[in-house]
Amino acid sequence: MKAFQKIALFLALLIALSACRGQPFEDPPRFVQPNMHYQEKFRYQQENPFFADQRASRLPVEGTVARGNLQTDHEYYEGLDADGEYVTSIPADIDRAFLVRGKERYDIFCTACHGAAGDGEGIISEYGLIAPTFHSDEAREWEDGRIYSAIYRGYETMKSYRHKIPVEDRWAIVAYVRALQISQDADEDRIRQLGVELNEIEVAEAPEE
Repeated sequence: MKAFQKIALFLALLIALSACRGQPFEDPPRFVQPNMHYQEKFRYQQENPFFADQRASRLPVEGTVARGNLQTDHEYYEGLDADGEYVTSIPADIDRAFLVRGKERYDIFCTACHGAAGDGEGIISEYGLIAPTFHSDEAREWEDGRIYSAIYRGYETMKSYRHKIPVEDRWAIVAYVRALQISQDADEDRIRQLGVELNEIEVAEAPEE
């Protein structure tokens, strides 16, 4: 009896599976919404006689701006004022967190060339390559927008980092570069303004040769 049940179950399963095979059908398939299946459209790289160049794939209209990318504040996004000159100050609120973020980004993207102290003594200097120091008289006179522009557009052999460093982080790096300049060129009055007593600073003596 059990053997018969097994054989009957096997045959029933075999018949059921045979119904899954593709069978020829003369009538057209029926669609509840045929307009969704047969859409009047052009696929990519097809010809479209409506346009003079016969291309179905169209470029965006000139001046099209992606959602969220309307960058009308040129001072903030490009570091330039209305006259096309470098802005002289950072167009962002500067606080401790902003400087900490700037240091973090600087350490990642800038130290290899400009060095941890901004003196141009990064690791590339060991291979005969030269990066400018931020502590020269000329560099201290640079506008904040000029430093930002070097990050945004690149400068001479330095490539642009616009695709790697977002806008806010670029300005954070500029702020940190200014902090480095102050740290390496602070006079006594500036040190006292920061609440530091000069007699508490230990000056390391240079080793004798």
